Amino acid sequence: MNCKKLLSGKKLLIKLVVIVASIAIILMLIHFFSHIGTNRRVFIYPLAGSSKDQKEVRYLASNPVQGKIQYYVDELVLGPSFYRGRPLFTLGTRVEYCFLKNKTLYVGLSEEAALQRNGALTVERGAELLKKNIKKNFTGIKSIELFIDGNFIAD
Repeated sequence: MNCKKLLSGKKLLIKLVVIVASIAIILMLIHFFSHIGTNRRVFIYPLAGSSKDQKEVRYLASNPVQGKIQYYVDELVLGPSFYRGRPLFTLGTRVEYCFLKNKTLYVGLSEEAALQRNGALTVERGAELLKKNIKKNFTGIKSIELFIDGNFIAD
């Protein structure tokens, strides 16, 4: 009688393992297929009330109309989507232009970037994090020239 219980216990364990493995495979397939046609991008934003930065992962369209780099910079300037995340620049800042020439990226932001309102960082820290984010996601870019309201922001 103990052999029958032991045998049925092994069968139950095998069924349970097969079910759990099947569910894991289905979840991995859903994750994989839901991100087809997108690029994984990392965003780093500061945390409110802390000196630490928080990483955020977003999946962006792989062939956006405005180009991959400008699309990324647009998303970066919009700010974080997680709780306690601080924007790099004042809310309402727009990317006026963004183009790459000879491995140098030229980014022009609207005048709101210099206002430092609504929990935004200092212009220097915002510019530093903007450049860090771009270089982390686009390794072919060697330097970034940042302009706010047409004025060059030096490192």
